[in-house]
Amino acid sequence: MSEIGRKGRRRERGHQYREEARKGAVTALLANVSCIVGLLSGAGGILFALLGGGASVSVGAVGAALGILGYFLGARRLAVATIVIGILAIFAFAAADTGLIPWVTPAGHGYD
Repeated sequence: MSEIGRKGRRRERGHQYREEARKGAVTALLANVSCIVGLLSGAGGILFALLGGGASVSVGAVGAALGILGYFLGARRLAVATIVIGILAIFAFAAADTGLIPWVTPAGHGYD
């Protein structure tokens, strides 16, 4: 009887470990995907601002928010880089909108 009970407990523990490992893998995947999407959003926003696209701070804010989400899900270094790129995108849009970038015409000012 005791031998059967031990085997049952071992199987139960093994199942618990696999379940926890699966949850950890899903969390890590979501953290990395969140950070990569945030990086692409921030980098695209910076490029868009420098090439003279319309100024929209929301792209940088979304990138930074995805970086914060990735940080809380566990991707620490990648998340910090994502947050920094998102904030740089916000500053790039602000600089493009105020005319601080020489080759970009400020949006909505109607310079001819």
